[in-house]
Amino acid sequence: MRLGANRVTRRAAWPVGPGADSPSPVPAATATLTVLLPCHNEASAIASVIADYRAVFPEARILVIDNASDDATAVIAASLGVEVITEPRKGKARGVLTALPHVDSDLLLMADGDATYPAAGGRLLVEEWGRTGADMITGLRQAQDGNAAFRPLHQRGSRVFESIVRALFGAQTHDVFSGLRLFTRRFYCHVPILHDGFELEMELTAQAIDKGFRVAEVPVPFGARWDGTVSKLSTVRDGVRILRALFVLHRDHKPMRYFGVLATGAFVAGLVAGWFPVVEFIRTGQVLRLPLAVLAASFEIIAVVTFYSGVILESGLRANREAFQITLRASDAAHHRHVAAADRPIQPPAVGDPRPPGAAGA
Repeated sequence: MRLGANRVTRRAAWPVGPGADSPSPVPAATATLTVLLPCHNEASAIASVIADYRAVFPEARILVIDNASDDATAVIAASLGVEVITEPRKGKARGVLTALPHVDSDLLLMADGDATYPAAGGRLLVEEWGRTGADMITGLRQAQDGNAAFRPLHQRGSRVFESIVRALFGAQTHDVFSGLRLFTRRFYCHVPILHDGFELEMELTAQAIDKGFRVAEVPVPFGARWDGTVSKLSTVRDGVRILRALFVLHRDHKPMRYFGVLATGAFVAGLVAGWFPVVEFIRTGQVLRLPLAVLAASFEIIAVVTFYSGVILESGLRANREAFQITLRASDAAHHRHVAAADRPIQPPAVGDPRPPGAAGA
């Protein structure tokens, strides 16, 4: 799927990894929902966003993260009766990480405070969770006014990064940078966030794949930014940071493949450098190009050390995955006991009538 395309087939939940045994929701009572709105200087849009999500999710808890804003975002949000958490360090991931200890609901819906994600899209994610019970559901952005909501360079960059993610992690994800996501308790309570900026969404995708959570994707409406707000994403600076984060995630979650590629490169370089001294020795019985021979030997040593580094790290990662699965299984069992004791099985939360697409930016 290309970002901003007009037609996208909804993706069902797809299991990823050995731990893809997410418990499905049990029909009965209503699940609790928290709406998380990270904001940096969104004073002109936040009131409309809050009203939109209140109309669609009247029973939900709305939590605004004031992420180093220097305008009246926090004041406006607080005056509307929603909870506000202040994170003075700039960075979307930092803001979300600061807010997570304050969340204790069955579901967590993350959106942006710039009115680009209408609450009607969040409703679609909740409905998908009711059908599939997926641990993370991503909204595939569909521009409401053609491609006007997407900056051309960002759109092309997103396609490139999506291709890299598919190649490195083997996942058929179609909008790795979407900011509209729904998480279950078992996901947001057990997934670490190690980056601090716009790498957040990509890291969440990589963590979901690596830890075996079930993931789904649903097309959602995506609108242009509210007048008076500006994009916080720097095409070059943040693009470089995201690319670096992508390869760091690949190194951490696929070490055998990562170091195997490096080892193969060093091995081939050693063969190329050593070809001339070897041929020369066969012909003359002497090694006249000693520096080249030393370089070739160095490359081969680097290849062996790099390869075994990957083997060791892969073994350690396997042990960590096993421990994580055991911990997650114990957490699921404890949660089921709690639900059974409280006689409160879970099904999707009640939602109100959604406002027409784009109403948040009206």
